[in-house]
Amino acid sequence: MDSQAHIGFQIPETLYQDVTGLIEQIRTRPQQRQHGKAAANVVSALLHQGIQTFYFDVVNGVRTHPAARKSADAGISTVAKGADLVIRKMANSLEPDELLIIADYLSGLLFVQGDQRYLAFPLEPASVQELQQVITRIHSDADTFAYNHLIVNALCRLTDQAVQHFYYQPTRLIKIRTFVKKSADLGIRTVLKGIHFVIHLMFRQTRQRELIRFSTYLENQLVYLPAAR
Repeated sequence: MDSQAHIGFQIPETLYQDVTGLIEQIRTRPQQRQHGKAAANVVSALLHQGIQTFYFDVVNGVRTHPAARKSADAGISTVAKGADLVIRKMANSLEPDELLIIADYLSGLLFVQGDQRYLAFPLEPASVQELQQVITRIHSDADTFAYNHLIVNALCRLTDQAVQHFYYQPTRLIKIRTFVKKSADLGIRTVLKGIHFVIHLMFRQTRQRELIRFSTYLENQLVYLPAAR
């Protein structure tokens, strides 16, 4: 069977139950007003799980210069606060029918493989090839300064795709008040710039043994699922 590469992160069982429980509540009782606040809490929890997986788990396992780590920690903290603000502003403005649309969209990003739960989105073929080439280069070339920029480019492109799937695509499915949408768009652009800054900071000076650990970690986030037909 053909498969489609997805990139994502594992979700603890308790959080997975919170997400699926909220989706079920929205589908069965869409008119309840507290769903907006509950949705904000769940999506915020997913955000922080993603940051834990893609940032803290990485920098805790791959040695980073103390000064760079301090700056990156400050950057990711700002990113998290900005994203939280966007999430809560958007969720609190949703009508019941819009919450149903978002619940269905979120359900499509949840995957189960064996005993692991994931939130993941499909990767473009060019990005899969780019990541595979970077991983191969990491394992074969000790001169990391010759290709650090390729790692940065690949990760920034990956981030851009994540923002497309986790923000722009779902918000296109619903009608949002103009001033809320403009404010949220500005917030997400600021968040994206912050993430790019952290990526550049973390990977501009690295050693091969650190990158090998990182590449192994990155490969573990790739999930291959049956391709849509």
